[in-house]
Amino acid sequence: MNKSDSALIQAKLEEAGYLSAPAEEASVVIFNTCAVRNNAERRAVARITQAKSYAKRRKQLIVTAGCVAQSRGEELVKKKLTHIAIGPYESPAIVEIIERYQKRHETLFVSQDRRDFQGRIHPSLPVIDHDKPWQQWITITHGCGNFCTYCIVPYARGPLYSFSSPMILEYLHRLADNGVMEIMLLGQNVNQYGQDTGDIPFSALLEKCAQIEQFRKIGFLTSHPKDFSDDLIRVIRDYPNIAKSVHLPLQSGSDKILDLMNRKYTLSRYMRIIEMLKSAGEHSISTDLIVGFPGESEEDFNATLRAVETIQYDEAFMYAYSPRTGTPGSTMADQIDSNVKKERLAALITLQRGISVTKLEAQVGKETSVIPEVFSKKSGNDLAGRTMLNHPVIIHAPESLIGKLLRIKIEGVAGATLRARII
Repeated sequence: MNKSDSALIQAKLEEAGYLSAPAEEASVVIFNTCAVRNNAERRAVARITQAKSYAKRRKQLIVTAGCVAQSRGEELVKKKLTHIAIGPYESPAIVEIIERYQKRHETLFVSQDRRDFQGRIHPSLPVIDHDKPWQQWITITHGCGNFCTYCIVPYARGPLYSFSSPMILEYLHRLADNGVMEIMLLGQNVNQYGQDTGDIPFSALLEKCAQIEQFRKIGFLTSHPKDFSDDLIRVIRDYPNIAKSVHLPLQSGSDKILDLMNRKYTLSRYMRIIEMLKSAGEHSISTDLIVGFPGESEEDFNATLRAVETIQYDEAFMYAYSPRTGTPGSTMADQIDSNVKKERLAALITLQRGISVTKLEAQVGKETSVIPEVFSKKSGNDLAGRTMLNHPVIIHAPESLIGKLLRIKIEGVAGATLRARII
Protein backbone atom coordinates (compact mmCIF):
# COMPACT_ATOMS: atom_id res chain seq x y z
CA MET A 1 0.00 0.00 0.00
CA ASN A 2 2.79 2.43 0.87
CA LYS A 3 4.66 1.48 -2.31
CA SER A 4 1.56 2.39 -4.31
CA ASP A 5 1.04 5.66 -2.40
CA SER A 6 4.71 6.58 -2.80
CA ALA A 7 4.52 6.03 -6.56
CA LEU A 8 1.47 8.28 -6.75
CA ILE A 9 3.14 11.00 -4.66
CA GLN A 10 6.19 10.86 -6.94
CA ALA A 11 4.04 10.98 -10.07
CA LYS A 12 2.12 14.02 -8.80
CA LEU A 13 5.37 15.86 -8.04
CA GLU A 14 6.90 14.99 -11.41
CA GLU A 15 3.72 16.11 -13.18
CA ALA A 16 4.21 19.47 -11.46
CA GLY A 17 7.82 19.73 -12.66
CA TYR A 18 9.74 18.31 -9.71
CA LEU A 19 12.69 16.00 -10.40
CA SER A 20 13.74 13.02 -8.32
CA ALA A 21 17.01 13.69 -6.48
CA PRO A 22 19.28 12.11 -3.85
CA ALA A 23 18.30 13.10 -0.30
CA GLU A 24 21.46 15.16 0.20
CA GLU A 25 20.65 17.26 -2.90
CA ALA A 26 16.86 17.49 -2.70
CA SER A 27 14.92 20.65 -1.86
CA VAL A 28 12.02 18.50 -0.60
CA VAL A 29 12.53 15.25 1.34
CA ILE A 30 9.42 13.09 1.86
CA PHE A 31 9.10 10.22 4.33
CA ASN A 32 6.11 7.98 3.59
CA THR A 33 5.63 6.10 6.83
CA CYS A 34 4.04 2.95 8.26
CA ALA A 35 2.68 2.60 11.80
CA VAL A 36 1.49 -1.01 11.78
CA ARG A 37 4.27 -2.08 14.13
CA ASN A 38 6.24 -0.26 16.83
CA ASN A 39 9.56 -1.04 15.14
CA ALA A 40 8.46 0.49 11.85
CA GLU A 41 7.25 3.65 13.59
CA ARG A 42 10.46 3.99 15.61
CA ARG A 43 12.61 3.61 12.51
CA ALA A 44 10.57 6.21 10.67
CA VAL A 45 10.83 8.77 13.47
CA ALA A 46 14.58 8.10 13.80
CA ARG A 47 15.13 8.75 10.09
CA ILE A 48 13.02 11.91 10.17
CA THR A 49 14.99 13.14 13.19
CA GLN A 50 18.27 12.44 11.41
CA ALA A 51 17.13 14.28 8.29
CA LYS A 52 15.98 17.28 10.31
CA SER A 53 19.48 17.60 11.78
CA TYR A 54 20.88 18.62 8.40
CA ALA A 55 17.72 19.99 6.70
CA LYS A 56 18.18 23.50 8.10
CA ARG A 57 21.75 23.68 6.83
CA ARG A 58 20.67 22.52 3.39
CA LYS A 59 17.43 24.57 3.44
CA GLN A 60 15.37 21.45 2.82
CA LEU A 61 11.64 21.06 3.31
CA ILE A 62 10.88 17.91 5.36
CA VAL A 63 7.50 16.26 4.68
CA THR A 64 6.17 13.33 6.72
CA ALA A 65 3.37 11.38 5.02
CA GLY A 66 1.51 8.16 5.78
CA CYS A 67 0.26 6.60 8.99
CA VAL A 68 2.87 8.03 11.40
CA ALA A 69 1.96 11.47 10.11
CA GLN A 70 -1.70 10.70 10.77
CA SER A 71 -1.17 9.46 14.33
CA ARG A 72 1.74 11.67 15.43
CA GLY A 73 1.82 14.54 12.94
CA GLU A 74 0.94 17.28 15.40
CA GLU A 75 3.66 16.08 17.77
CA LEU A 76 6.27 15.92 14.99
CA VAL A 77 5.44 19.46 13.86
CA LYS A 78 5.52 20.83 17.43
CA LYS A 79 8.93 19.24 18.00
CA LYS A 80 10.05 20.77 14.69
CA LEU A 81 11.06 17.38 13.32
CA THR A 82 8.99 17.92 10.18
CA HIS A 83 7.70 20.99 8.38
CA ILE A 84 4.54 19.30 7.05
CA ALA A 85 2.57 16.25 8.21
CA ILE A 86 0.20 14.66 5.66
CA GLY A 87 -2.07 11.73 6.52
CA PRO A 88 -3.09 9.02 4.01
CA TYR A 89 -6.32 10.83 3.15
CA GLU A 90 -4.55 13.86 1.70
CA SER A 91 -1.10 12.68 0.54
CA PRO A 92 -2.01 12.56 -3.20
CA ALA A 93 -2.54 16.36 -2.95
CA ILE A 94 1.18 16.75 -2.13
CA VAL A 95 1.82 19.54 -4.68
CA GLU A 96 -1.05 21.75 -3.47
CA ILE A 97 -0.03 21.10 0.14
CA ILE A 98 3.56 22.19 -0.45
CA GLU A 99 2.27 25.34 -2.12
CA ARG A 100 -0.04 26.07 0.84
CA TYR A 101 2.90 25.67 3.22
CA GLN A 102 5.00 28.06 1.16
CA LYS A 103 2.23 30.66 0.98
CA ARG A 104 0.49 30.39 4.36
CA HIS A 105 2.78 28.14 6.43
CA GLU A 106 0.05 25.49 6.90
CA THR A 107 1.61 22.40 8.45
CA LEU A 108 -1.04 19.79 9.37
CA PHE A 109 -3.05 17.85 6.79
CA VAL A 110 -4.44 14.93 8.78
CA SER A 111 -8.18 15.36 8.27
CA GLN A 112 -10.27 12.20 7.86
CA ASP A 113 -13.30 14.11 6.62
CA ARG A 114 -14.60 12.44 3.44
CA ARG A 115 -14.60 15.86 1.78
CA ASP A 116 -10.80 15.97 2.15
CA PHE A 117 -10.22 12.46 0.83
CA GLN A 118 -7.98 12.24 -2.23
CA GLY A 119 -8.53 9.27 -4.55
CA ARG A 120 -5.80 6.93 -5.80
CA ILE A 121 -7.27 6.13 -9.22
CA HIS A 122 -6.68 8.83 -11.83
CA PRO A 123 -7.48 7.72 -15.42
CA SER A 124 -5.65 10.77 -16.76
CA LEU A 125 -2.44 9.79 -14.97
CA PRO A 126 -1.51 6.12 -15.43
CA VAL A 127 1.37 5.89 -12.98
CA ILE A 128 4.30 3.99 -14.49
CA ASP A 129 7.06 2.60 -12.31
CA HIS A 130 10.26 3.95 -13.85
CA ASP A 131 12.25 0.91 -12.73
CA LYS A 132 9.61 -1.70 -13.66
CA PRO A 133 7.43 -0.24 -16.45
CA TRP A 134 5.75 -3.61 -17.05
CA GLN A 135 4.43 -3.76 -13.46
CA GLN A 136 1.91 -1.70 -11.51
CA TRP A 137 0.31 -1.70 -8.05
CA ILE A 138 -3.30 -0.47 -8.03
CA THR A 139 -5.11 0.56 -4.86
CA ILE A 140 -8.79 -0.44 -5.18
CA THR A 141 -9.85 0.29 -1.60
CA HIS A 142 -8.59 2.59 1.11
CA GLY A 143 -8.92 2.07 4.83
CA CYS A 144 -10.67 -0.68 6.76
CA GLY A 145 -13.66 -1.03 9.05
CA ASN A 146 -12.94 -4.43 10.59
CA PHE A 147 -11.29 -3.12 13.78
CA CYS A 148 -9.17 -6.13 14.64
CA THR A 149 -8.16 -5.40 18.22
CA TYR A 150 -4.41 -5.42 17.47
CA CYS A 151 -4.57 -3.18 14.39
CA ILE A 152 -4.00 0.56 14.01
CA VAL A 153 -5.09 0.72 10.35
CA PRO A 154 -8.76 1.76 10.82
CA TYR A 155 -7.59 4.66 13.02
CA ALA A 156 -4.68 5.72 10.79
CA ARG A 157 -6.18 5.16 7.33
CA GLY A 158 -9.85 5.56 8.17
CA PRO A 159 -12.90 3.46 7.20
CA LEU A 160 -13.35 1.37 4.06
CA TYR A 161 -13.52 3.40 0.87
CA SER A 162 -13.96 1.54 -2.44
CA PHE A 163 -13.03 3.27 -5.68
CA SER A 164 -15.59 2.87 -8.47
CA SER A 165 -15.16 -0.14 -10.75
CA PRO A 166 -15.63 1.87 -14.00
CA MET A 167 -12.82 4.21 -12.93
CA ILE A 168 -10.56 1.31 -11.95
CA LEU A 169 -11.19 -0.53 -15.21
CA GLU A 170 -10.62 2.57 -17.32
CA TYR A 171 -7.34 3.08 -15.50
CA LEU A 172 -6.36 -0.57 -16.04
CA HIS A 173 -7.05 -0.36 -19.78
CA ARG A 174 -4.79 2.70 -20.00
CA LEU A 175 -2.05 0.81 -18.15
CA ALA A 176 -2.44 -2.14 -20.53
CA ASP A 177 -2.16 0.20 -23.53
CA ASN A 178 1.07 1.58 -22.02
CA GLY A 179 2.68 -1.86 -21.87
CA VAL A 180 1.90 -2.93 -18.30
CA MET A 181 1.42 -6.70 -18.15
CA GLU A 182 1.68 -7.44 -14.42
CA ILE A 183 -0.65 -5.86 -11.86
CA MET A 184 -1.30 -6.21 -8.14
CA LEU A 185 -4.68 -5.09 -6.77
CA LEU A 186 -4.32 -3.62 -3.29
CA GLY A 187 -6.57 -3.14 -0.28
CA GLN A 188 -6.44 -3.71 3.45
CA ASN A 189 -9.14 -6.29 2.69
CA VAL A 190 -9.77 -6.63 -1.04
CA ASN A 191 -12.60 -9.09 -0.36
CA GLN A 192 -14.69 -6.23 1.05
CA TYR A 193 -14.45 -4.29 -2.20
CA GLY A 194 -17.76 -2.63 -3.06
CA GLN A 195 -19.51 -3.47 0.20
CA ASP A 196 -19.54 0.20 1.20
CA THR A 197 -20.80 1.50 -2.16
CA GLY A 198 -22.96 -1.29 -3.59
CA ASP A 199 -20.47 -1.74 -6.45
CA ILE A 200 -19.68 -5.13 -7.98
CA PRO A 201 -18.04 -7.66 -5.61
CA PHE A 202 -14.30 -8.21 -5.66
CA SER A 203 -14.61 -11.53 -7.51
CA ALA A 204 -16.38 -9.76 -10.39
CA LEU A 205 -13.80 -6.96 -10.47
CA LEU A 206 -10.97 -9.50 -10.53
CA GLU A 207 -12.66 -11.37 -13.40
CA LYS A 208 -12.97 -8.17 -15.43
CA CYS A 209 -9.26 -7.49 -14.82
CA ALA A 210 -8.37 -11.01 -15.99
CA GLN A 211 -10.29 -10.44 -19.22
CA ILE A 212 -7.85 -7.67 -20.24
CA GLU A 213 -5.64 -9.84 -22.43
CA GLN A 214 -2.49 -7.69 -22.09
CA PHE A 215 -2.29 -8.60 -18.38
CA ARG A 216 -0.23 -11.77 -18.08
CA LYS A 217 0.05 -11.88 -14.28
CA ILE A 218 -2.54 -10.58 -11.83
CA GLY A 219 -2.28 -10.73 -8.05
CA PHE A 220 -4.09 -9.21 -5.09
CA LEU A 221 -3.35 -8.27 -1.47
CA THR A 222 -4.72 -8.75 1.14
CA SER A 223 -7.63 -11.12 1.72
CA HIS A 224 -9.64 -11.48 4.92
CA PRO A 225 -11.00 -15.00 5.58
CA LYS A 226 -14.38 -13.77 6.75
CA ASP A 227 -15.14 -12.33 3.28
CA PHE A 228 -13.42 -14.94 1.08
CA SER A 229 -16.09 -16.23 -1.33
CA ASP A 230 -16.65 -19.34 -3.43
CA ASP A 231 -16.94 -17.06 -6.49
CA LEU A 232 -13.44 -15.72 -5.83
CA ILE A 233 -12.02 -19.26 -5.80
CA ARG A 234 -13.80 -19.97 -9.11
CA VAL A 235 -12.36 -16.87 -10.78
CA ILE A 236 -8.82 -17.67 -9.62
CA ARG A 237 -9.23 -21.22 -10.94
CA ASP A 238 -10.67 -20.24 -14.33
CA TYR A 239 -8.18 -17.58 -15.45
CA PRO A 240 -4.57 -18.63 -16.08
CA ASN A 241 -3.31 -15.03 -15.88
CA ILE A 242 -4.40 -14.78 -12.22
CA ALA A 243 -1.48 -15.86 -10.04
CA LYS A 244 -2.26 -19.06 -8.15
CA SER A 245 -0.98 -17.49 -4.97
CA VAL A 246 -3.27 -16.43 -2.14
CA HIS A 247 -2.23 -14.47 0.92
CA LEU A 248 -4.73 -15.39 3.62
CA PRO A 249 -3.85 -14.14 7.12
CA LEU A 250 -4.70 -16.66 9.84
CA GLN A 251 -3.13 -14.72 12.78
CA SER A 252 -3.86 -17.52 15.28
CA GLY A 253 -4.94 -21.16 15.26
CA SER A 254 -6.95 -20.72 18.46
CA ASP A 255 -10.64 -19.79 18.24
CA LYS A 256 -10.35 -18.11 21.64
CA ILE A 257 -7.57 -15.81 20.42
CA LEU A 258 -9.31 -15.18 17.07
CA ASP A 259 -12.35 -14.01 19.05
CA LEU A 260 -10.20 -11.74 21.23
CA MET A 261 -8.64 -10.35 18.05
CA ASN A 262 -12.16 -9.68 16.65
CA ARG A 263 -11.31 -11.62 13.48
CA LYS A 264 -14.92 -12.82 12.96
CA TYR A 265 -14.07 -16.33 11.73
CA THR A 266 -13.16 -19.64 13.33
CA LEU A 267 -10.38 -22.05 12.46
CA SER A 268 -12.92 -24.43 10.90
CA ARG A 269 -14.18 -21.66 8.59
CA TYR A 270 -10.59 -20.89 7.63
CA MET A 271 -9.83 -24.55 6.96
CA ARG A 272 -12.84 -24.80 4.65
CA ILE A 273 -11.35 -22.03 2.47
CA ILE A 274 -7.98 -23.82 2.41
CA GLU A 275 -9.62 -27.11 1.38
CA MET A 276 -11.57 -25.38 -1.41
CA LEU A 277 -8.43 -23.67 -2.71
CA LYS A 278 -6.53 -26.95 -2.77
CA SER A 279 -9.41 -28.72 -4.54
CA ALA A 280 -9.40 -26.01 -7.24
CA GLY A 281 -5.87 -26.90 -8.40
CA GLU A 282 -2.33 -26.12 -7.33
CA HIS A 283 -2.07 -22.97 -5.22
CA SER A 284 0.53 -21.49 -2.95
CA ILE A 285 -0.78 -20.07 0.29
CA SER A 286 0.95 -17.52 2.47
CA THR A 287 -0.22 -16.05 5.74
CA ASP A 288 0.35 -13.67 8.65
CA LEU A 289 0.73 -15.04 12.17
CA ILE A 290 0.88 -13.25 15.53
CA VAL A 291 2.18 -14.97 18.65
CA GLY A 292 1.88 -13.67 22.19
CA PHE A 293 -1.43 -11.84 21.82
CA PRO A 294 -2.88 -10.96 25.25
CA GLY A 295 -4.39 -14.05 26.88
CA GLU A 296 -2.58 -16.55 24.63
CA SER A 297 -1.95 -19.70 26.67
CA GLU A 298 0.51 -22.43 25.81
CA GLU A 299 -2.40 -24.46 24.44
CA ASP A 300 -3.52 -21.52 22.26
CA PHE A 301 0.00 -21.26 20.86
CA ASN A 302 0.14 -25.01 20.26
CA ALA A 303 -3.12 -24.69 18.31
CA THR A 304 -1.32 -22.27 15.98
CA LEU A 305 1.56 -24.73 15.55
CA ARG A 306 -0.90 -27.52 14.72
CA ALA A 307 -2.69 -25.32 12.17
CA VAL A 308 0.60 -24.42 10.45
CA GLU A 309 1.62 -28.08 10.37
CA THR A 310 -1.74 -29.06 8.87
CA ILE A 311 -2.07 -26.27 6.30
CA GLN A 312 1.56 -26.34 5.09
CA TYR A 313 2.00 -22.72 4.10
CA ASP A 314 4.45 -21.84 1.36
CA GLU A 315 5.41 -18.68 3.21
CA ALA A 316 4.46 -16.95 6.45
CA PHE A 317 5.07 -13.51 7.91
CA MET A 318 5.42 -14.15 11.63
CA TYR A 319 5.48 -11.59 14.42
CA ALA A 320 5.44 -11.29 18.17
CA TYR A 321 2.46 -9.19 19.20
CA SER A 322 3.30 -5.47 19.14
CA PRO A 323 0.91 -3.29 21.21
CA ARG A 324 -0.27 -0.20 19.32
CA THR A 325 -1.44 2.72 21.45
CA GLY A 326 -5.10 3.46 20.75
CA THR A 327 -6.10 -0.11 19.92
CA PRO A 328 -8.11 -2.34 22.30
CA GLY A 329 -5.34 -4.95 22.39
CA SER A 330 -2.90 -2.54 24.02
CA THR A 331 -5.07 -2.28 27.16
CA MET A 332 -6.18 -5.91 27.43
CA ALA A 333 -5.41 -7.93 30.53
CA ASP A 334 -2.99 -10.86 30.45
CA GLN A 335 -0.28 -9.22 28.35
CA ILE A 336 2.39 -11.83 27.51
CA ASP A 337 5.96 -11.54 28.77
CA SER A 338 8.38 -10.50 26.00
CA ASN A 339 10.64 -13.50 26.60
CA VAL A 340 7.71 -15.87 26.18
CA LYS A 341 6.80 -14.09 22.93
CA LYS A 342 10.36 -14.51 21.65
CA GLU A 343 10.42 -18.22 22.51
CA ARG A 344 7.10 -18.85 20.80
CA LEU A 345 8.09 -16.85 17.74
CA ALA A 346 11.37 -18.76 17.42
CA ALA A 347 9.55 -22.10 17.58
CA LEU A 348 7.03 -20.99 14.97
CA ILE A 349 9.75 -19.71 12.61
CA THR A 350 11.67 -22.97 12.90
CA LEU A 351 8.56 -24.99 12.01
CA GLN A 352 7.61 -22.78 9.06
CA ARG A 353 11.11 -22.63 7.58
CA GLY A 354 11.18 -26.41 7.29
CA ILE A 355 7.76 -26.42 5.62
CA SER A 356 8.78 -23.65 3.19
CA VAL A 357 11.83 -25.61 2.03
CA THR A 358 9.72 -28.73 1.51
CA LYS A 359 7.22 -26.74 -0.57
CA LEU A 360 10.02 -25.36 -2.74
CA GLU A 361 11.57 -28.80 -3.24
CA ALA A 362 8.21 -30.05 -4.50
CA GLN A 363 8.47 -27.60 -7.42
CA VAL A 364 11.65 -29.16 -8.85
CA GLY A 365 11.02 -30.56 -12.33
CA LYS A 366 7.91 -28.46 -12.95
CA GLU A 367 7.40 -25.84 -15.66
CA THR A 368 5.96 -22.40 -14.96
CA SER A 369 6.00 -18.75 -16.05
CA VAL A 370 7.89 -15.81 -14.62
CA ILE A 371 8.53 -12.15 -15.37
CA PRO A 372 12.10 -11.43 -14.17
CA GLU A 373 12.30 -8.19 -12.20
CA VAL A 374 15.95 -7.52 -11.33
CA PHE A 375 19.47 -8.87 -11.44
CA SER A 376 20.04 -11.37 -8.66
CA LYS A 377 21.65 -9.71 -5.64
CA LYS A 378 24.24 -12.46 -5.45
CA SER A 379 25.04 -12.78 -9.14
CA GLY A 380 24.99 -10.20 -11.90
CA ASN A 381 24.61 -13.03 -14.43
CA ASP A 382 21.25 -14.19 -13.07
CA LEU A 383 17.78 -12.64 -13.03
CA ALA A 384 15.38 -12.82 -10.10
CA GLY A 385 11.60 -12.92 -10.10
CA ARG A 386 8.59 -14.74 -8.67
CA THR A 387 6.66 -17.55 -10.26
CA MET A 388 2.87 -17.72 -10.66
CA LEU A 389 2.91 -19.44 -7.25
CA ASN A 390 4.87 -16.46 -5.88
CA HIS A 391 7.97 -18.53 -5.21
CA PRO A 392 11.26 -16.62 -5.54
CA VAL A 393 13.30 -17.90 -8.48
CA ILE A 394 16.69 -17.27 -10.05
CA ILE A 395 17.18 -17.76 -13.80
CA HIS A 396 20.46 -17.64 -15.70
CA ALA A 397 19.52 -15.08 -18.37
CA PRO A 398 20.69 -11.75 -19.86
CA GLU A 399 19.55 -8.32 -18.69
CA SER A 400 17.52 -7.87 -21.89
CA LEU A 401 14.96 -10.38 -20.57
CA ILE A 402 14.05 -8.34 -17.47
CA GLY A 403 10.35 -7.52 -17.72
CA LYS A 404 9.67 -10.24 -20.32
CA LEU A 405 7.34 -13.18 -19.81
CA LEU A 406 9.45 -16.36 -19.76
CA ARG A 407 8.61 -20.03 -19.66
CA ILE A 408 10.97 -21.82 -17.30
CA LYS A 409 11.69 -25.22 -15.79
CA ILE A 410 12.59 -25.53 -12.11
CA GLU A 411 15.87 -27.40 -11.69
CA GLY A 412 16.71 -27.05 -8.02
CA VAL A 413 16.54 -25.16 -4.74
CA ALA A 414 19.24 -22.90 -3.31
CA GLY A 415 18.47 -21.84 0.25
CA ALA A 416 14.99 -20.31 0.13
CA THR A 417 15.02 -19.73 -3.65
CA LEU A 418 14.25 -21.84 -6.70
CA ARG A 419 16.75 -22.14 -9.54
CA ALA A 420 15.48 -22.53 -13.09
CA ARG A 421 16.37 -22.44 -16.78
CA ILE A 422 14.51 -20.96 -19.73
CA ILE A 423 12.75 -23.53 -21.93
